[in-house]
Amino acid sequence: MVALVLLAVGLAVPLPSLFPWPLVILAALYAWTLGGGEVDQWSPVYAGAFLTIAELAYWSVELRGRAQDSERLTERRAALVVVLGLLGVACGGLVLAATSLDIGRGVGVDLLGAAAAVAALVLVARLARARN
Repeated sequence: MVALVLLAVGLAVPLPSLFPWPLVILAALYAWTLGGGEVDQWSPVYAGAFLTIAELAYWSVELRGRAQDSERLTERRAALVVVLGLLGVACGGLVLAATSLDIGRGVGVDLLGAAAAVAALVLVARLARARN
């Protein structure tokens, strides 16, 4: 309920800085219901839904205070939001599938995992820098 109120306040005022917090609360509640046990097979769907909610919230604030976009641009943006949500589900499913693989144990596997994590962070940082 608190998450819904925060999102409503963020949309009504508009305060885009409030938008992440309802999603953090919802994600924490979802993690709490899992109880730290096994991984839920529906978690990629939740991730895609959270991503779609965030995109729609920011888009609603973007549209305020200016003339409506042309209908064609609105349709393209809506399609982009849907595709982004589906890609979030697909990426989450890929990660979920990767966690079920048994690739062995040992220091070498741990080092490989750490190197892959660092490489992923470097890739994200470079992509973020390229956009600016």
